[in-house]
Amino acid sequence: MWQIWLIIAGICLIIEIMTVGFLIFWFAIGALLAMVTSFFTTNLIVQTSVFIVSSTILIFATKPLVQKLTQNKDGIKTNVYSTVGKTGIVTKAIDPIEATRSN
Repeated sequence: MWQIWLIIAGICLIIEIMTVGFLIFWFAIGALLAMVTSFFTTNLIVQTSVFIVSSTILIFATKPLVQKLTQNKDGIKTNVYSTVGKTGIVTKAIDPIEATRSN
């Protein structure tokens, strides 16, 4: 059964790489803990319980830390949000009907 838990952990890590949040990572860690549990018991209910409980604890235990690290403390807007409300100069003609611009 440990192979299935390892596959689940791998799938969770791949999904985590494709998403911008930091949530699925803890399910991968929970699956790895369930994999370790599978070395000691063959009871699927115990393994699944370890997966669910450990994932839940990790999510709630690290949520304040993740929010603290990802919070923009200075309120400085970056990237595209830094251009909101600013004035720009158009240097080329724009045709809104054809959605083109002239060169």
